Amino acid sequence: MIKAFTLKVSAFLIGGEKLENLTTKELLRSKEEKRILTGKISGIEDEYYKLKGEKISCAIVWYGGIKVLIPCTHLGIEKINKSMIRGMLGAEIDFIVIEIDSTSNIAIASRKDAMILRSQIEFQKLKENDVVRVRILAVGVKHIIVELYGKEIIIKADNLQHTYIVNCKDYYSPGEYLKVRIKKIDIEKNEFELSAKDFIENPFKNIRKYIVESGEYTGKVIAFPKQNSGIIVQLDNSKVSVLARVPPRFNNYPHYQDNVLIKISEIKEDKKLIYGYLMRII
Repeated sequence: MIKAFTLKVSAFLIGGEKLENLTTKELLRSKEEKRILTGKISGIEDEYYKLKGEKISCAIVWYGGIKVLIPCTHLGIEKINKSMIRGMLGAEIDFIVIEIDSTSNIAIASRKDAMILRSQIEFQKLKENDVVRVRILAVGVKHIIVELYGKEIIIKADNLQHTYIVNCKDYYSPGEYLKVRIKKIDIEKNEFELSAKDFIENPFKNIRKYIVESGEYTGKVIAFPKQNSGIIVQLDNSKVSVLARVPPRFNNYPHYQDNVLIKISEIKEDKKLIYGYLMRII
């Protein structure tokens, strides 16, 4: 149960009048009846949290013209900081109002409460192989964080697309929706695996029609894998990439975005891997 708290805020009126309309009624119902509302995170502010006697970062959601503050302690994320909130800017989130400052027309809400309630209502119905629509909350380099009925779940890059992803931020943004399949779900162990690959064209299907072993193809260097010596090359006019070794004869190692010529040595369609080696830097 969340204890009531008050934030020191400056008066905030729209048009010099108090907001007594449908939006206000929705906020009041959310507080009184624990109704879930949805809004987009559009800002961050530091406000004074009286219970703790210190300033605390709050996510800002505008709901029908009324400012809603969601303290970071009520975002439902462990060890959250302002940087993590920045990563959620633009994301749609659920929340339940826990306090209303009628003088300043500012509401205080909890995403954590909404996540718990949403989970209780919907999550028990889910099973493996179900197809669901999730909201993207934050995007990292090699993963995204999505919300599925009140649960935050990490989807790693290899479950997002069939091909190598250098940076997920080039493909996804907070606030977008993504269609995924539930590959694994164990509520008791809190283990989940989601995949978006079933709904994306697989470029490895019939790949041998387009490239063959011993064939030579041009491409661009897109990454340098840490666990392997070599380079990852995105082939021209193709969505597939090649893990290519660099022979010792090369005195100068290729740089990022260099155009190169690669010779294909092995194609593993089942593992979606293509191996080759560098012929020359173009």
